[in-house]
Amino acid sequence: MRTLHKEVKLYGTAHIQGMIDGIIAELALHEHDFDLRLILVEAVTNAHTHGNEGDSAKPVLVRYGLEGGRLELQVEDCGQSRELVIPGEIADDELLNERGRGLFLIGCLADRVEMIRNIMYISKNVSVSQTV
Repeated sequence: MRTLHKEVKLYGTAHIQGMIDGIIAELALHEHDFDLRLILVEAVTNAHTHGNEGDSAKPVLVRYGLEGGRLELQVEDCGQSRELVIPGEIADDELLNERGRGLFLIGCLADRVEMIRNIMYISKNVSVSQTV
Protein backbone atom coordinates (compact mmCIF):
# COMPACT_ATOMS: atom_id res chain seq x y z
CA MET A 1 0.00 0.00 0.00
CA ARG A 2 1.28 3.46 -0.80
CA THR A 3 1.82 6.10 1.85
CA LEU A 4 -1.09 8.45 2.37
CA HIS A 5 -0.38 12.15 2.09
CA LYS A 6 -1.82 13.66 5.27
CA GLU A 7 -2.84 12.72 8.80
CA VAL A 8 -5.22 14.41 11.22
CA LYS A 9 -5.48 13.48 14.89
CA LEU A 10 -8.82 13.98 16.64
CA TYR A 11 -9.64 13.69 20.32
CA GLY A 12 -13.35 13.13 20.74
CA THR A 13 -15.92 14.09 18.14
CA ALA A 14 -16.24 17.86 18.61
CA HIS A 15 -14.07 18.78 15.61
CA ILE A 16 -15.21 16.19 13.04
CA GLN A 17 -16.99 18.73 10.81
CA GLY A 18 -14.00 21.09 10.69
CA MET A 19 -11.68 18.21 9.83
CA ILE A 20 -14.00 17.06 7.04
CA ASP A 21 -14.36 20.61 5.69
CA GLY A 22 -10.57 20.86 5.53
CA ILE A 23 -10.12 17.57 3.69
CA ILE A 24 -12.82 18.36 1.12
CA ALA A 25 -11.42 21.85 0.50
CA GLU A 26 -7.79 20.73 0.35
CA LEU A 27 -8.51 17.95 -2.13
CA ALA A 28 -11.13 19.98 -4.08
CA LEU A 29 -13.73 17.23 -3.75
CA HIS A 30 -16.79 19.46 -3.43
CA GLU A 31 -18.80 17.29 -5.86
CA HIS A 32 -18.50 14.45 -3.35
CA ASP A 33 -19.32 16.55 -0.29
CA PHE A 34 -22.34 14.52 0.87
CA ASP A 35 -20.72 11.10 0.45
CA LEU A 36 -17.44 12.12 2.08
CA ARG A 37 -19.16 13.80 5.02
CA LEU A 38 -21.29 10.75 5.70
CA ILE A 39 -18.41 8.29 5.29
CA LEU A 40 -16.07 10.25 7.57
CA VAL A 41 -18.63 11.13 10.24
CA GLU A 42 -19.69 7.49 10.50
CA ALA A 43 -16.12 6.10 10.44
CA VAL A 44 -14.74 8.57 13.01
CA THR A 45 -17.78 8.25 15.28
CA ASN A 46 -17.50 4.46 15.11
CA ALA A 47 -13.79 4.61 15.95
CA HIS A 48 -14.37 6.96 18.89
CA THR A 49 -17.44 5.17 20.26
CA HIS A 50 -16.45 1.55 19.78
CA GLY A 51 -12.67 1.46 19.30
CA ASN A 52 -11.82 4.09 21.89
CA GLU A 53 -14.87 3.26 24.04
CA GLY A 54 -15.91 6.93 24.00
CA ASP A 55 -12.67 8.02 25.70
CA SER A 56 -11.82 11.49 24.33
CA ALA A 57 -8.30 11.22 25.75
CA LYS A 58 -7.57 8.57 23.10
CA PRO A 59 -6.95 9.83 19.56
CA VAL A 60 -8.59 8.81 16.32
CA LEU A 61 -6.18 9.15 13.41
CA VAL A 62 -7.54 10.00 9.96
CA ARG A 63 -5.12 9.53 7.09
CA TYR A 64 -6.05 10.56 3.57
CA GLY A 65 -4.65 10.95 0.13
CA LEU A 66 -5.76 11.38 -3.43
CA GLU A 67 -4.02 9.72 -6.32
CA GLY A 68 -5.59 10.33 -9.69
CA GLY A 69 -9.28 9.79 -9.18
CA ARG A 70 -8.98 7.52 -6.14
CA LEU A 71 -9.41 8.78 -2.58
CA GLU A 72 -7.83 6.59 0.09
CA LEU A 73 -8.88 6.99 3.72
CA GLN A 74 -7.72 5.28 6.87
CA VAL A 75 -9.45 5.75 10.21
CA GLU A 76 -7.50 4.31 13.13
CA ASP A 77 -8.56 4.05 16.76
CA CYS A 78 -6.75 2.91 19.90
CA GLY A 79 -8.91 -0.17 20.39
CA GLN A 80 -8.05 -3.81 20.29
CA SER A 81 -7.82 -5.69 17.04
CA ARG A 82 -11.29 -6.66 15.88
CA GLU A 83 -13.12 -7.89 12.85
CA LEU A 84 -16.07 -5.92 11.58
CA VAL A 85 -18.47 -7.16 8.99
CA ILE A 86 -19.64 -4.43 6.64
CA PRO A 87 -23.29 -5.33 6.07
CA GLY A 88 -24.45 -5.50 2.46
CA GLU A 89 -28.05 -4.85 3.41
CA ILE A 90 -30.13 -3.72 6.34
CA ALA A 91 -33.57 -4.95 7.36
CA ASP A 92 -36.51 -2.60 6.79
CA ASP A 93 -37.39 -2.67 10.49
CA GLU A 94 -33.86 -1.50 11.35
CA LEU A 95 -33.76 1.49 8.98
CA LEU A 96 -34.94 3.98 11.60
CA ASN A 97 -32.91 2.59 14.50
CA GLU A 98 -30.62 5.16 16.10
CA ARG A 99 -27.65 2.79 15.91
CA GLY A 100 -26.37 0.15 13.54
CA ARG A 101 -26.50 1.84 10.13
CA GLY A 102 -23.08 3.50 10.00
CA LEU A 103 -21.07 0.63 8.55
CA PHE A 104 -23.86 -0.13 6.08
CA LEU A 105 -23.87 3.50 4.87
CA ILE A 106 -20.08 3.57 4.54
CA GLY A 107 -20.24 0.36 2.50
CA CYS A 108 -22.92 1.85 0.22
CA LEU A 109 -21.01 5.05 -0.50
CA ALA A 110 -17.44 3.73 -0.76
CA ASP A 111 -15.98 1.46 -3.42
CA ARG A 112 -14.04 -0.59 -0.87
CA VAL A 113 -14.19 -0.84 2.92
CA GLU A 114 -12.06 -3.14 5.00
CA MET A 115 -11.27 -3.35 8.70
CA ILE A 116 -7.83 -4.70 9.56
CA ARG A 117 -7.03 -4.75 13.26
CA ASN A 118 -8.01 -1.28 14.47
CA ILE A 119 -7.82 0.53 11.11
CA MET A 120 -10.70 1.01 8.70
CA TYR A 121 -9.48 1.29 5.10
CA ILE A 122 -11.86 3.10 2.77
CA SER A 123 -11.43 3.74 -0.96
CA LYS A 124 -13.66 5.82 -3.19
CA ASN A 125 -13.34 6.69 -6.86
CA VAL A 126 -13.84 10.43 -7.22
CA SER A 127 -13.64 13.06 -9.91
CA VAL A 128 -11.33 15.94 -9.11
CA SER A 129 -12.56 19.54 -9.45
CA GLN A 130 -10.79 21.65 -12.02
CA THR A 131 -10.36 25.25 -10.86
CA VAL A 132 -10.07 28.00 -13.44
